[in-house]
Amino acid sequence: MLQVKDPGAFQESVVQAKEPTVVMFWATWCPFCRRFKQEFEKLASSQPWRFAAVYLDDEDNPLWEDYAVEVVPTLALFRGGKLVDRLDGVLGYGIDRKMVDDFVRRLQPGLS
Repeated sequence: MLQVKDPGAFQESVVQAKEPTVVMFWATWCPFCRRFKQEFEKLASSQPWRFAAVYLDDEDNPLWEDYAVEVVPTLALFRGGKLVDRLDGVLGYGIDRKMVDDFVRRLQPGLS
């Protein structure tokens, strides 16, 4: 699993990647993100797909605006340099296992 900490690395590691990449936008100050990060890492280790954890700790990080991230954690699928699907976390709640399972089922055809 890739760890991406700045917009330049995001461009190089995710946007320019040849293979589809499942991204988790998150921030270390977010308790829901810290809780969900373990689930994301389990998911990454159980799937043959490419995964990246993208840190949005700085609210001046342009990725917040570039991808309209309003709540963290948020999951997103990038393919061919474009955002093609996403699962936004719920404010004050985060993301639960059922939401992730539904998202993964949606992604299956595009990542196989």
